[in-house]
Amino acid sequence: MSNDFPDDLVQLQRDLDQATHALKAFLDERPHSPEPHDGWTDKPGEGYWRDRHSEASLGWTDEEKQQETDLRRRLLDLIEQVHGHPHWDTLSGPDLVKARMKLKRVHDESADD
Repeated sequence: MSNDFPDDLVQLQRDLDQATHALKAFLDERPHSPEPHDGWTDKPGEGYWRDRHSEASLGWTDEEKQQETDLRRRLLDLIEQVHGHPHWDTLSGPDLVKARMKLKRVHDESADD
């Protein structure tokens, strides 16, 4: 239950989940390579055991690169806040591990209520 955690920690976890999803959505909408390239294909017998290929990429704009940087900074900042929260100092050993795992699912539990 979310009442096992301070409200600010629950909100930080919620923000962390949203930031994770925002970065994933951003990356899913763009070519995998931020830098332009022509793509490539490797066949078995050319040093690899299976077909491999990379689609050509037009690359990302400078604005898209900056947006990715900003999204990653936000994500790392939230990770630091969640993991460094004073609430964790009240727990140790297996209880700490269980609580950290429970916090990750706190949104699932509140959706069931």
